[in-house]
Amino acid sequence: MRQSMEVSMENAITAGLSRQIVLARALDVAANNIANQTTAGFKAERVNFREYVSLIETPRGGDPTVSLVYDPDSYTDFSAGGLETTYAPFDFAIDGDGFFAVQTDTGIRYTRDGHFGLNDFGELVNRDGAQILDESGSAILIDPEEGPILLSREGELQQSGRPVAKLGVFQVEDIRSLRKIGTNLFAAEIEELTPANAVIRQGFIEISNVAPVTAMTEMIEILRAYESAAKVIETSSDLARNAVRTLTQQS
Repeated sequence: MRQSMEVSMENAITAGLSRQIVLARALDVAANNIANQTTAGFKAERVNFREYVSLIETPRGGDPTVSLVYDPDSYTDFSAGGLETTYAPFDFAIDGDGFFAVQTDTGIRYTRDGHFGLNDFGELVNRDGAQILDESGSAILIDPEEGPILLSREGELQQSGRPVAKLGVFQVEDIRSLRKIGTNLFAAEIEELTPANAVIRQGFIEISNVAPVTAMTEMIEILRAYESAAKVIETSSDLARNAVRTLTQQS
């Protein structure tokens, strides 16, 4: 009886600990989403919750099961955010599917963050100074003294009525294969620039797809669940100690 009781208590503690580990991961993800709710083009992360049923051998030969929770991975929610008007000439938003391409020191990366600017060499760059690519995969050079930059309906950047470059928007065959790099960049398994059929809007940015109220509600629910799991572990530990103490006194 003593062994059976100890196994039961250990199962409850194991299940509670597995849930706490997953909830801690979920809390980190939720906090990061909330922190980036105002970051242009940010895509929220979600955590997979799955059940793992483990067989526990008992002293009497039975095989009861204990349900454990684990999160093998997280995934990115690529749903579009709304468009916000900025009127800034180097702010661009993709209305539809696709990504801007960014040339970094470690290769081509993709982003939905169209908050761009010019560096000292007249190159169109993102906020980290990485080059934005045109439809052919080349850097975009703009002469600030040639007048304002305008975007045509076809996605062509023009100055003084003359074409400068066509702003590249590219599609990824399987967006689920994209890996998040930093806050707003994604790496593809194959760096193959495939043009996308999308509309680009100048003077707009795509806002984060994090819904603030929903994100805060999720965080509160996660905290409550974490506290509940901690209470289960604490109660099970107390019961186990009391049971052992009682059985020891009776023996």
